[in-house]
Amino acid sequence: MNVRNSIAFALFALFCAPGASPGQAAEDSVRGFLAVEPFEVRLEAIVKVSAYRQSWRLEGETIDSVQKQVILDNVATLLASGVNLSAPDTTFDFTGRSVRFIQPDAEKGYASDERQEIPVDEALVGITLASGAANVRELEVEWLWFAPGQERLVVEIASRGKPSARYVTPQSNRFSWSLPDTVTAPNLLEVPAVKRETFSPMRYLLALAILLAVFASVEVIRKKQKSPAWVGWMVIAAVACGFLSFKIKVERVQFPAADDIEPLTYALLRNIYHAFDFREETAIYDTLEKSVSGPLLEDIYVEIRSSLELENNGGPRVKVYEIALREAKAEDHTAEEDGDSLTVLANWATIGEVTHWGHTHERTNRYEARMMISPVNSDWKVTGLDLLNEERVQKVSRSITAPPAAPGPVETKEEKQPAEAGKP
Repeated sequence: MNVRNSIAFALFALFCAPGASPGQAAEDSVRGFLAVEPFEVRLEAIVKVSAYRQSWRLEGETIDSVQKQVILDNVATLLASGVNLSAPDTTFDFTGRSVRFIQPDAEKGYASDERQEIPVDEALVGITLASGAANVRELEVEWLWFAPGQERLVVEIASRGKPSARYVTPQSNRFSWSLPDTVTAPNLLEVPAVKRETFSPMRYLLALAILLAVFASVEVIRKKQKSPAWVGWMVIAAVACGFLSFKIKVERVQFPAADDIEPLTYALLRNIYHAFDFREETAIYDTLEKSVSGPLLEDIYVEIRSSLELENNGGPRVKVYEIALREAKAEDHTAEEDGDSLTVLANWATIGEVTHWGHTHERTNRYEARMMISPVNSDWKVTGLDLLNEERVQKVSRSITAPPAAPGPVETKEEKQPAEAGKP
């Protein structure tokens, strides 16, 4: 978003807002939202279509299917060209886009409005533009988009830091935002390396070699030059047994001690969920491969992604920020039956959240599974997973922003709505 976008927006706004007068639209005709995550930046807005009734020449009291698409295209153009973001060493390429009619929903915050015809006075459009910009810690924002007659607008900002907001007007439409230094981005946890020990499986041959050598020596001493020919063969056998007892060596995996099972399991689980902090599919797969191996990689990708997606049609993805590992114990018979693999019975819960259109969605997933952990080269990886039990709980809360009397930073207050449990 740059100067070219600003010029394009100005021309488009002139077309979309003829005859606008102060006070014509309510303050919340357009509401802005920014979500700044470690590996994604989302620019969002909610628009009351009734504010554009005259600008878009909406005739009648309802919106039909033809008008719907025109309205969605108009909103997408206004947001894409009406907001300019800049950050040091960062280019915002908004390749992800979701725009649709929505309506308030007690459980989800907002849900798609699937009505064939929507009354103009009830019509809301929600739009999300997503960029894979990573490690954004400060932003300069120029907000050019206001509904006809809209004199002020609040932009709510969600991040891993404290929620905040900025108040903009057509005369004062720039603001800055930065993330506190105490907030760090998630990263991979260190997984203990696979330890191997070397042993000699033929070491018992050394005792046999010594026995043969002693027997041969006694026979030579007793019979001297009259020693039978087989004594020579016995000496050769003794030398061969001694050589094999030292030469043949085998490596075997040292399984973690009982106290190390839990840290190992936790690190692998945390790294698996960390992969879904990324937005690009290649980055997700590359990170998953550090903790998962074999055909299980695709299964885990599909399962976890579906459990974290906010909507079926590609909405924001819940980011897991806490894993509570309740139990992780190795089954005694595993090492003998599966060779170098270790079977762990694990019980854990994940807690994640994402803020979408001003509503914070918290998702808690509880799992019980039998995990197979195996050495792959020098790394422990999950190579098998048998999900025994799964439970999903979703909570939604609304962060309400109280606009100040004058433009400037705005603190937010959390107002929790009654939580409702259920599958997404």
